[in-house]
Amino acid sequence: MKSALRTFEVLELFAERRTPLPLHEIHSTLGYPQSSTTALLKSMVMKGYLNYDRDHRTYLPTTRISELGNWLPDYIQAQGGYRELVEELQRRTDETVALITRNDLFIQYIILLTPAHEFQMAPQVGAMRKLVDSSAGLSLMARMDDRAIEKLCRYSNAYHASDSARVSYAQIMRDVEHVRQVGYAYIPHRPTPAVSSITMALDADLGGVPLALGVGGLAERIADRKDAIVEILRDLTASFRPAAR
Repeated sequence: MKSALRTFEVLELFAERRTPLPLHEIHSTLGYPQSSTTALLKSMVMKGYLNYDRDHRTYLPTTRISELGNWLPDYIQAQGGYRELVEELQRRTDETVALITRNDLFIQYIILLTPAHEFQMAPQVGAMRKLVDSSAGLSLMARMDDRAIEKLCRYSNAYHASDSARVSYAQIMRDVEHVRQVGYAYIPHRPTPAVSSITMALDADLGGVPLALGVGGLAERIADRKDAIVEILRDLTASFRPAAR
């Protein structure tokens, strides 16, 4: 199990650095023993997921990695009209919009569209953020029972051990109760002071996975149009029915 987790962490390191990496940089950055890192990288080379350059003594992922998931965008976007829903939200708000799902302790952006104007700071498709530290996470947690939220907070605090990353269950529940009352989550100035987002959970899922619809952009723009954006989200989420496939 540990070996499988480390495999993904190695691939995530390459996704972050976007350059060939030597052995010492991989094991020192990830905090792995050199011997087990060597064995792991050798195994990944043998299975065709990494390429080893003997001249420069560096590793680089092969295109086989991208082939593992290259079917997913078409699958997701072909399901039930979700792509059309996001396109309509983008047309009506002229901001960055996304279809977001829960992925364990995180939220993940699975469809994302950006406006033509320059006032945007969009994440990448596939990017993840902590469930307990995002407006989409609050929207999704508002549909969960309190006991499940308490467990999620404990797991999140155990996963993110540093004090700065820990969350208060009491504060999370205050935020969740507010979302339950108003029907949407609005988090200004996060994940950076310049950005804000508004999200609503959908009464639909993707293969049993809960979904949320979100609008994000520069904080001042979102604040100025907050009421209008909320009304657009309410209209689209209330009228959306996933098409049968």
